[in-house]
Amino acid sequence: MNSDRLLVRARAALDEWFVVAVVALLALALVGGWGAYASATGPAEQTDRERVEEWSATGNFDHGATVQTENEVYPVGTRLSDRSVYFTRVTPELEGTFAYRYDADAGDLTADIELERVIRAADDEREYWEVNDTIAATTAEGLEPGEEATTSFAVDVPATVNESERIEETLGGSPGSVETAVVANVTMEGTVEGEPVERTERYELAIAPDGSTYGVDAPTADRRTQERTETVQTASSAGFGGPLGSVLLLLASVCGLGALAIARVRGTLAPSERELERLRGQYEREEFDDWISRGSLPADIRERSQITVSTLEDLVDIAIDCDRRVLEDESVGGYYVVDGESLYAYEPDVVEEGSSGDGSGIHLFEEERTDGGDAGTDESNGDS
Repeated sequence: MNSDRLLVRARAALDEWFVVAVVALLALALVGGWGAYASATGPAEQTDRERVEEWSATGNFDHGATVQTENEVYPVGTRLSDRSVYFTRVTPELEGTFAYRYDADAGDLTADIELERVIRAADDEREYWEVNDTIAATTAEGLEPGEEATTSFAVDVPATVNESERIEETLGGSPGSVETAVVANVTMEGTVEGEPVERTERYELAIAPDGSTYGVDAPTADRRTQERTETVQTASSAGFGGPLGSVLLLLASVCGLGALAIARVRGTLAPSERELERLRGQYEREEFDDWISRGSLPADIRERSQITVSTLEDLVDIAIDCDRRVLEDESVGGYYVVDGESLYAYEPDVVEEGSSGDGSGIHLFEEERTDGGDAGTDESNGDS
């Protein structure tokens, strides 16, 4: 029933906006036709350029410290590893390892790794001074993908703190804050993925002395990628949604135009008055469903004279006033209210055929009929 209403409303809207619908379908047909033409005459493929990862390199610091001073927590000789904070008096020397490797399908590199202890004064805007000391170095030749090159190091933290204070004294103080770090400079030469490689990378392990402790901040598995631009061929998507979408749009638009024109010429586009009346009746029936019961009238009640009303709403109002229910007799397609000797009726077909269109509300028929004359003629006893 809802689908019938939607269909009738759609037909009414198409009839009212016929010209607009035709123009819209013509525009869609043009778009579909252009897309189909562009797909047929354009290139089957198009060239795009995209960046792809060629290979990657990873530098990683592992660190720890050995307990060197008697204390009540850790036995001397205990190894403390990968902690964010160490005790300066108990574990004064920070030890660690820097590991470097690269990942690729093929390659042959020589990696020179130099570890420096760096002391500097800097802030967010600039670096004011820096001193560097090489603390370890190694060279790995013929390094293959996935193979690691490692270098060990050790930093005496109290000695580093003393040195930074001595530098500041010689300078008479300095702006910024003093920082200490272990810096790994990796210089690579060779070939990767058949391409020559010559580059230097820098990895850093920060050390932050703070009185009785010092913190260590090392990025875990610092991975860096080498990218290249690659030319790729992709299928052409010319037109609206590609070739198939353009053809379907063109066909649908042409078929829609044809169906719309045929319905308009035949006069079946706009809903008829009978269809509209039927839908109005269905809507009215649903609206007053709470007051209506289904059943059938006995013959003796049906033979009574009827008070006929022009709408179902009028009949429901009467039922409310009489404190009765409306009875729907599906065998005859009518609605009735029985109140004592009175029989109120709404018969849609009868009202449609007999209505004069003057808005008549209630028609009263005499209970008695004459034997002579037309047997089917009743006299009206009520006001229209």
